[in-house]
Amino acid sequence: MKKNKKLTIIFIIVLIFLVLTNGIIGYIKASNPTIKNIEISNNLNEDNTKKVIVNIHNPLNKTITCYINTKKSKKSPLNKIKTTKNTCTFNVSAGSYYIILEYKDKTIYKKIEDIKINKILNLTFKTDKIYLTFGETYKLTPIVEKLGEVDETINYEIENESIIKIENNIITPLKLGTTKVTALTSNNIKKEFTVIVTNLYKKANLNNNNTFLTCNRYTNEENKILDDILSFKINEAGYQTRGAVVAAARFLMLEFPYRIPYFGENGRLSTGANRYADGEGRYYKKGLYLSPSKFSTITASLTGPAIWGCPLKQLNETPNPTDPNGLDCSGFVTWTLYNAGFDVGDIGAGFSSIKDVSDLGTRHQITRDYIKSGNYKVGDLIGWDGHAAIIAGLTNDKIYIAESLYNGAVIVSFNKNEQRFYNLYTYINTMENIYKEEGNYTNMW
Repeated sequence: MKKNKKLTIIFIIVLIFLVLTNGIIGYIKASNPTIKNIEISNNLNEDNTKKVIVNIHNPLNKTITCYINTKKSKKSPLNKIKTTKNTCTFNVSAGSYYIILEYKDKTIYKKIEDIKINKILNLTFKTDKIYLTFGETYKLTPIVEKLGEVDETINYEIENESIIKIENNIITPLKLGTTKVTALTSNNIKKEFTVIVTNLYKKANLNNNNTFLTCNRYTNEENKILDDILSFKINEAGYQTRGAVVAAARFLMLEFPYRIPYFGENGRLSTGANRYADGEGRYYKKGLYLSPSKFSTITASLTGPAIWGCPLKQLNETPNPTDPNGLDCSGFVTWTLYNAGFDVGDIGAGFSSIKDVSDLGTRHQITRDYIKSGNYKVGDLIGWDGHAAIIAGLTNDKIYIAESLYNGAVIVSFNKNEQRFYNLYTYINTMENIYKEEGNYTNMW
């Protein structure tokens, strides 16, 4: 009996010991730091990051180290916090991360799946000033800088809705005038630009019956606006590209409402030239030579200065008649190249020993097989010994040539199989090594 009682007491003592031991172990385990939960803020910080708050169960305020990393590793952490508090806070960009909790020899991992950050950061357009004339439209191409997936819809507020309308990012002119437009993103980022509807130029149209430009047809202010329009067209095509050359040539021939007269040069800047003049039959400058304000850009004159369309004594003719000033053939080509961003020099046309337009690019002899090959593009040069022009348009059957000859600056067309074309033109100079980049252009206007 006594023996059984003794065993019972021992059993009770062992049981109490075990209960106490498990309780202590359980308490210790329960007191060890653990990740309770993780909060991710909905709002963005100023640096476009999100705040991640790690709430930690740490009743004994043990010293712990928090990491955040893109991999399940403590090496090269993105951030590292040593604390005895119950939270760790990190600022992170979009992505997936691991939260790593370390204390003594213990480590706990928890993955955060796909933190998403969606925000439009900025809105830009190619230009802040757009020119239009009747019959044209303009396709707006908003450039949205963003984070994540966002609503990229752009709304437009037009200051004067009687001047233009905008539908599906396309501007259509309604009447002459100028209006401000405010573009707004879904998170109210604003960008302003101006649209000018003008009749100083016309929609591109081939009409070699345009009247010749007359003397002093434009005011100084109108000349400035036309220069701005020319620059706008060139920049839209891509300054210093093939497209820019095509845009400059087509503007003068198809969009400018008057025909620039032909004027045989009175002299040019060229090695071996007998005379020096840079505004008589030539204008190797930016913009259009339409206002006496441009005289300040002229470095030397012989019988001028005179703007395009105004009378000027022609030294290359006998008995030196007076004709409206304009462009000779190489004057047109070099003006076009210069305005497009290619400074090839104020050079002439011909196969002479000095540098001429015919030396630019790679020369190809015009034959029926070469024309049939199609190994040439709009913007390439074309001509014969003593004459230079620019290919302004191409179809399967026709070639359109922009040139300045005795009927003025015009675009002439030839069927690719007609003999008259082969009787006149002897070379095409392809210009890949000059233009380098293609830019924006079409084979026809």
